[in-house]
Amino acid sequence: MTVHKDSIRRKIRAHRDAYCCQRGRPHEGEHLLLNWQRALTEFDIHPSPQHPVAAFYPMEKEPDITGIVGAHNPILLPVLCQSDGRLLKEVAWSLHTEENSLIRPNPLFPSQSTAELRGPEAIATASVVLVAGLAVDRAGTRLGQGGGWYDRALRFISAKTPVIACVFDWEYMGDLLPREAHDMAVDGVLTPTRFINLKAQ
Repeated sequence: MTVHKDSIRRKIRAHRDAYCCQRGRPHEGEHLLLNWQRALTEFDIHPSPQHPVAAFYPMEKEPDITGIVGAHNPILLPVLCQSDGRLLKEVAWSLHTEENSLIRPNPLFPSQSTAELRGPEAIATASVVLVAGLAVDRAGTRLGQGGGWYDRALRFISAKTPVIACVFDWEYMGDLLPREAHDMAVDGVLTPTRFINLKAQ
């Protein structure tokens, strides 16, 4: 199954490389923010400082959710690296606000906040979790980059907390993706053109 997943990842990454290099994406962030607002309304989510959104800062070849990150103050962002770029043993979180900065100590991983470091269990306070991915199928199976840290992080959240994966439009697949026991299903899919509530299907 791992070989099959790796094959799918290679195809999607190649498609992303071509897409991101060949065309501009001037309104992508605006459309994602609008669809995100629809997702919050549909799931009846009302983020607060006590129960913030948990998300991520996008890398260059991921959908541009910088507008979503900027729309929430505060917002929980993952911390994967120490200040010298070395990986942490377990994903941590920071409650990022407008007063904090974003740094990128390791170019292989997303930017992270300079806010106070919190443990892996901090995600349990989130009202909703927006995760990255390479693909999602109609059953909610999410294919990530292969590091497994999202699945490890999500074990701390309540079963009632919605998890939404953000992908490009062609990465929401009708065909079922390979799924293993540790793979946690998502409840919705966010793309630049739409929001899909998988719980309503």
